[in-house]
Amino acid sequence: MNILYLQEILNRKEEIKVIGKTVEIDNVICNVMGIVRHGMELRIIILLYDESYEQQIGEMEAAELCYPRDAGSNRILIRNNRRIDAVNPFRSVLKVFIGDREFTVNGTEHRRLNPQDWDNILLITKFLNNGWKQSELDYKSIDMLFFAILKLEGDYDSIPDFNDDTKIRFKMGQYSTEHQVEMPVTLEVGDDYPDRLTFRDATTGSEHWIQINRVYLADMWEEAEKTFTDPRILEHMSSEKIAQARSSFEKHFAEICPRGMCFPVIEYECEEDMSVQFYSKSFLDSKPSLRNSTIGFILRPDRPTGILGLKLKAAVIQDPVPPDTMKIEAELFQYVKIVTSDDIVLM
Repeated sequence: MNILYLQEILNRKEEIKVIGKTVEIDNVICNVMGIVRHGMELRIIILLYDESYEQQIGEMEAAELCYPRDAGSNRILIRNNRRIDAVNPFRSVLKVFIGDREFTVNGTEHRRLNPQDWDNILLITKFLNNGWKQSELDYKSIDMLFFAILKLEGDYDSIPDFNDDTKIRFKMGQYSTEHQVEMPVTLEVGDDYPDRLTFRDATTGSEHWIQINRVYLADMWEEAEKTFTDPRILEHMSSEKIAQARSSFEKHFAEICPRGMCFPVIEYECEEDMSVQFYSKSFLDSKPSLRNSTIGFILRPDRPTGILGLKLKAAVIQDPVPPDTMKIEAELFQYVKIVTSDDIVLM
């Protein structure tokens, strides 16, 4: 940080149009500060305050002072107990309508403010100098506030004109939410699963279900071999690139799953817009590994639908087991739900 850096920020050619409208969504105070034009790009700037986030941060800091935590288990890491996120009600905006004008959002940012980040502090100062006022956030600590920034598609040599009474609507898209379950389940290799498996959300208690169709063991080395020897891959990569990719895969995957071992795969049907994740109990209770390699796998069932006529999905337990394994002690650990928010309207 130096004087020249501050001068460069102040000299940026930025046009600002103040909106200054406040709405509360999901217990988050949201102030749509206005629109900034930097060069040919338009950005909508929204200031957010999530009271529950501030409370959780305070509780976490107090707990760590009294009970310092060690590395913990994989269960704790995956449970996300170590990461607290503030709610961003604008995370899935697709379009913004300002009066009769329609704008497509082609990028978003969500970041916590820092008193040492002069870019953000001076941006707030510029809004204040342009007449931005609000009262709900006046006494909130800067480092407990967040910016949600919506980047609008297109090039603009000026901010479109509109008055203070213009209706503004944010059209929302879909986003995913993770929910803890942590229900022990014994999985047996085969297709003897006549009944639905019901489970409850660990937080809300809401009941959900899946219908397991079968559990099998996948030799991921064999699957990788099929991929690297598929003639169609030559349409996209040279032989040299394929050899390099194969060598890199074999080197890193050996750390995760030794040759001759398999990953359990669960094929299932479930409620619409939902998926589930299983982990082995031994993995959840063990200490986090220090290995550097991480490889994710997505397996698609051979059939589009299952025994109930619903879309067939697959969950992979990325914990290697011998190929003669017949039973896996696991947990249905999480489910992911796809959600669409109501549009946000400012009058």
